[in-house]
Amino acid sequence: MNLQKKTMITGCSGFIGTHLVRRLLDEGFQVRGYDLNKSSIACPNFEFVQGNILDMEKLRESMDGCESVFHLAAQTSVPKATKNPFHDFKANAEGTFNVLLAAKELGARVIYTSTSTVYGLADIPTNESQTLKPISFYGASKAAGDLYCFAFYHTFGVDTVILRLYNVYGPGNRKGVMYDLFKKLERDPSHLEVIGTGLQRKDYIYIEDTVDVLLVAHEKGASGEAYNVGSGISTTVNEIVKIILDILQLSPEIMYTGQSWKGDVVSAQADISKFKNLGWSPKVSIEDGIRRTYEWIKD
Repeated sequence: MNLQKKTMITGCSGFIGTHLVRRLLDEGFQVRGYDLNKSSIACPNFEFVQGNILDMEKLRESMDGCESVFHLAAQTSVPKATKNPFHDFKANAEGTFNVLLAAKELGARVIYTSTSTVYGLADIPTNESQTLKPISFYGASKAAGDLYCFAFYHTFGVDTVILRLYNVYGPGNRKGVMYDLFKKLERDPSHLEVIGTGLQRKDYIYIEDTVDVLLVAHEKGASGEAYNVGSGISTTVNEIVKIILDILQLSPEIMYTGQSWKGDVVSAQADISKFKNLGWSPKVSIEDGIRRTYEWIKD
């Protein structure tokens, strides 16, 4: 049991944050959640603080007494970042800087959830030695967080671990290609609009596998290092469509928009060998994960 360990989660009310809170509580941690949005979790070992990561005083006060912080709070939409890059910069770059500054002052370990979009149009499969060349404002603001983690580690010795998440999906995620396709077919089973060409190829990792990574990184991640977090398998949108149609037993007319959104990286696959060396490997297949996601949407 880890009841003596107190950890903080920024973005605790979001998709990944909610799953992580429940898992840490199951593991015996004392958890302090920090988010703009209220949490639905009620537990004696969970303390919720409603706050903004741009509020430095409140952030520092809330982090006090925590041995570690999982920094999940972020603006996570590429299209929204394109529409309002300043807000994206404030939430992701400045917000991460604030978390790191508070961690420096309080001696906390930081597990930072970055993103695969920091690589931009990289060689595939992509390993962590690839140069960061984001093509979206979202990728740029998250890459700034990576670089600040490295700077705080090398300059001040702040204990930081960077996790570059690929496409996380599963129950609780009300955005992304899978949720979008299921909801469209729910509205009209005879027609399906697919954004892009259907040939976009990305790396999808199920939420339970992602939470496993976060816990392993907390215990075993090397300070000052970045790790890719994905399935290591690239799946096309057309393959996802086929899995979904097989689950629903539908044969709709399929239409493609022909283009995606600005800043979208249309091909991505993680080299996950570095993190697998810590003893982790993904367990949930794309077929099983989509089926579990459908059961959540249906219920």
